[in-house]
Amino acid sequence: MELTIGQIKELISKAEYAFHHQECATCEVYLGYLAQLEIDADPAGQQYLREYKPPREQVHGCLGCDPCPSAILHAEYLRKKKAGKI
Repeated sequence: MELTIGQIKELISKAEYAFHHQECATCEVYLGYLAQLEIDADPAGQQYLREYKPPREQVHGCLGCDPCPSAILHAEYLRKKKAGKI
């Protein structure tokens, strides 16, 4: 099953709500999560996700947030996907 824009919006909203810092939106961990969503998205969802990609010069390494909301949500998403719940 491919992710729709509606599903993607919900997943992104959860992530953004959980951000500890404004910089989380340009963190490589969050962008890795978005990349996974893009892989799993339908064509419209893939196009929608392109809007969330920041310019390369704004991307930075992990800030070391503990816990890292993006990492937690990414792992949760992958577990649900593996279990066939997505």
